[in-house]
Amino acid sequence: MAVLAVGCFACHPRAAGPTPLASPPNLPSPPSGIYGFAGAGAPFSAPEGVIGECIWIFDERDSLLIAKGECAEKTPGEFRVTLKPGRYVVHGPGGNRRVIIRPGAWVEIKSVASLPMAP
Repeated sequence: MAVLAVGCFACHPRAAGPTPLASPPNLPSPPSGIYGFAGAGAPFSAPEGVIGECIWIFDERDSLLIAKGECAEKTPGEFRVTLKPGRYVVHGPGGNRRVIIRPGAWVEIKSVASLPMAP
């Protein structure tokens, strides 16, 4: 006489309570920063954009350089700099400006130096 042993995988007792889920992955925050135009122009004329380094971003105390913006030859004066949320001072041809960058938000900067009119 043979004995047949049958097992039941679903019959094992489980611990009470919900099954713990894996923690969600650390997703990056949406990008934030500044964008805009840097250049110079005379009154009553369209400003011309800068090529090369065109904007400089300092910490909120205006003492430590955090980032630089580049304006390409194809798009003179146009820049876009990704920054972490926080407070900054932006230096450009038109002077300095304090900005607050919020998570996922972009701040537009227009920094245009005024040139004197020709005689």
